[in-house]
Amino acid sequence: MSVLASSYFSLEPDSEEVGRAAARSIKEAFSGEPLAAMLVYCTIDHDQAAVLKAARAELGPGVPLLGCSVQGVASDQGLAEDGYVVGAMGVGGSALRCSIAVEHDVERATLEKGEQLGKKLKADLGHEPKVVIVLYDPLCGADVETLLTGMTKQLSCPFVGGGAGQPFGAPIRTYQYWDCDVFSHGVVAIALDGPFDAHLGLCHGTSPTGMAKTVTKSQATRIQEIDGRSALDTWRDVTGHSRDEVVTQQHMATWALGLERSFTENGVPKVARMIRGAFGFDQEGAVILQSAVPEGASVTFHHRTTEDVLSGTRAMGQDLKQRAAGRKPWAVLGFECAARTTPFLGLANTNQEHDELRAAIAPSSPWMGMMAWGEIAPLGGAPAFHNYTYPLVMLTPID
Repeated sequence: MSVLASSYFSLEPDSEEVGRAAARSIKEAFSGEPLAAMLVYCTIDHDQAAVLKAARAELGPGVPLLGCSVQGVASDQGLAEDGYVVGAMGVGGSALRCSIAVEHDVERATLEKGEQLGKKLKADLGHEPKVVIVLYDPLCGADVETLLTGMTKQLSCPFVGGGAGQPFGAPIRTYQYWDCDVFSHGVVAIALDGPFDAHLGLCHGTSPTGMAKTVTKSQATRIQEIDGRSALDTWRDVTGHSRDEVVTQQHMATWALGLERSFTENGVPKVARMIRGAFGFDQEGAVILQSAVPEGASVTFHHRTTEDVLSGTRAMGQDLKQRAAGRKPWAVLGFECAARTTPFLGLANTNQEHDELRAAIAPSSPWMGMMAWGEIAPLGGAPAFHNYTYPLVMLTPID
């Protein structure tokens, strides 16, 4: 009885050939073991449908395909965020059990669609999975926390994942993949179960400034007022941008809000912070997020530094290494915030971060990471949405 994974990474520009090569490489790596599913990430320079159709032709009809567009890919074979990038991972083996599900137009009836997603995953698997990987459209206006709340009505296992991406810059459109279909406004998920442990890591890259403020007016995923003033004016005061400046990516790049979550762990009360990055500002001066922040909530402005990011990743790596207890992971999946990597750290530090983390926990294991536009990982025993974070799941076999 086995659980297996194989990864593929390419910078080649021919979309059809890359799709064929990815599927062929993964099929060959399984050497007769059953291939349960194939996860695919593409930058939008590629003809994404062509990649998927070519992979489907090579795989045949029996292997589920799912995935999303990404800003970049980090794997055991390379890392890139520009141009033609494709990453793929096949999972399977005789002992792996998985189920997959999709929902469309998740900005409408988000809670119900989250519940439907969880119900389908559990029903098809036949029982509670060990972990669920979730990939969603971060630009469709859906409240990600509401989606996760819906899923928890059916599932109690950990969720980890990220928002589909596009090239770094002004948000325009992202894409989700289901078989050979390429669409937006959706969510796709895969549930995994078998003789393995799922070790989840999470690190932030921000530090609180001590500037605690109160959300005094909000609607859905828009914070309209902070401490009774326009949220945009408050943001500009804190970040040092004048009112004469045109709002740009720099207003969002190094600042974020910290929202506290209280919980109890082993009988001990604790408090952790969920980081919320601004995804834009509207003409009325509201700050646009991917998840609602209720009126009356206390928020703290956070600032990012390179050292915060790198030291947090190192600490996560050491923690995961200890939890692995010498067992070699059979797969690692990462969902690092795309605003942490090359746009913030620069290429050299991004490669250093990735190389150090791989060396710490899985120097020779299949690894597939995406640069995500929003992240999902448990916090305080419950699913949570994050920004500027690095969630990672390390899958280790049970002897």
